[in-house]
Amino acid sequence: MKKHLKKFLWLTPFLLFGLYWLGIYLSLRNPMEEINYSENGGWMRYVMFKPFTETIGSDRIWKEDEGFQIYPYSKGIVGVDERLSVLMFRDSTDWTFRYEVDVDKDVTVGFGFIYDSKKKIFRQTGLFFSRKGTTYKGQQLLDQLAAYGKDRTWLKKQSKKVAEQYILGTWFKRGSSRYSLKNLGDMKIKYNKLIEE
Repeated sequence: MKKHLKKFLWLTPFLLFGLYWLGIYLSLRNPMEEINYSENGGWMRYVMFKPFTETIGSDRIWKEDEGFQIYPYSKGIVGVDERLSVLMFRDSTDWTFRYEVDVDKDVTVGFGFIYDSKKKIFRQTGLFFSRKGTTYKGQQLLDQLAAYGKDRTWLKKQSKKVAEQYILGTWFKRGSSRYSLKNLGDMKIKYNKLIEE
């Protein structure tokens, strides 16, 4: 009996650690919660995930005394004419991703993605076309885009590429393979109305 008790007491810390790890693992119900935990979680984040800033190719470290920071994605992830960055907030899961692509000289198309942690939606926002300082949105954006041989289909492909390949795909490949595009947990992706029409 004493022998079994000694074994149980010796194994207790490992069992508690395992239960603690399992509790955290099960509480992260979608990839954006994993991404956020990899930067903002407790000490267990180092055991479970590579930091998100590392997965996007950033050599900058999170500064503990700052409330928010902006990290660009490396050129190894996005194309030469593309820029993607993430605005991270301390103690908040509502991060903002901003994307821009140069269509021509002084001509840019851009949009963002925001994770709404309450609704569990990864939502596209702020779709715009900019030429020489003038910004167009909605139907005007599509009209301007047509002059460069691009249309709603191109815009939809770019939007999906950014959300599914650059942002989430990079995490699935370099950070955590628990979720995938076929299994987003309790999260949904919502694209801008303009590209869904």
